[in-house]
Amino acid sequence: MCVLKSGIDPLLHLLEHVSSSAFHNSAERYDPPRCHENTRVEILEIIRDWTLQVVRDRKTWILWLNGAAGAGKSAIMQSIAELLLLRYSIVTVVSFFFSRNDATRNTIAPLVSTLAYQLIQQIPETSEFILSTIARNPLIFTQSLEFQLQRLIIQPLMSLLSSTEKSLVVIIDGLDECLNRDHQVNLIKAVGNICRGKDIPIVFIVASRREPQIQFEFNQDAVSLILETIPLDNSEASDDIRRYLSAKFAEIKKTHPFHHLLIPDWPSVSTVTDIVEKSSNQFIYASTVIKYISSPRAHPAQQLKVILDLRLLNPLSEHPFAYLDSLYRHIFSQVENLDQVLDILAYYI
Repeated sequence: MCVLKSGIDPLLHLLEHVSSSAFHNSAERYDPPRCHENTRVEILEIIRDWTLQVVRDRKTWILWLNGAAGAGKSAIMQSIAELLLLRYSIVTVVSFFFSRNDATRNTIAPLVSTLAYQLIQQIPETSEFILSTIARNPLIFTQSLEFQLQRLIIQPLMSLLSSTEKSLVVIIDGLDECLNRDHQVNLIKAVGNICRGKDIPIVFIVASRREPQIQFEFNQDAVSLILETIPLDNSEASDDIRRYLSAKFAEIKKTHPFHHLLIPDWPSVSTVTDIVEKSSNQFIYASTVIKYISSPRAHPAQQLKVILDLRLLNPLSEHPFAYLDSLYRHIFSQVENLDQVLDILAYYI
């Protein structure tokens, strides 16, 4: 076992810099958003097929999944991580899920150490290389992101190429949730430099909003030439939202405490269509509607009627979240201790 000059175990030193809450299966993220059955099928298949390409046929090494808040990016990233880990043993999957409200994962500081820990867990043969690197350079976690990626992720994996044919899939969700914008840019640059001009068995899947600095960096030639882009704001989302709503309404009619009071054809097809249209291709509106309607303390049909009767704050608004704003406004109007709720929200915002 390698030991730091200070006598500290390098594995313990690594663990001190790991953000366990950033794992795809972290208890702190339970129950994480994931794609509902039979939704986002085409996008998941595209990402899966791209991930499973063999190195000699690969033309792009970075995939950027982008879309507005509430478009379902995190659900897709969670689902693809679970899918690859469960069904495809030919790839190794490591992940990091950023969150602006969690101090342990709203910065890039623990990113590489968290990925390295997962790499050791899935490919134990990398352990000696990674831990000996830490033992020789205990300050490695203070060095540049690209340097850390090279020493703790790329080189350990490349050293095993003769003994393993597994490719490594690095999933990074919510890059825009990293609070430091310069760090967002540095991450993209580092990944681009690592992948550019090299036939390596490592790919990166990054999900984020289309923030100006992120989009600008992905558009640079150094990155764009090896980049695959998947935008989520397309009309196909409407079909998935309709399937999601139909499944959730069927579930409410079977399991809700007041299900026996619901008529067989509730809700009508036109009502579902109305909700789909108000969603503006954003899953967040549909999922919020379902959470509101499925509350066990109220009659689902009455809750749905409240939503259908809501009016826009600004009838002329073309903002895609206008109906969501109206829904949240109503929800807040029903809160008994609004001041306390606002204090809590202010803390997180």
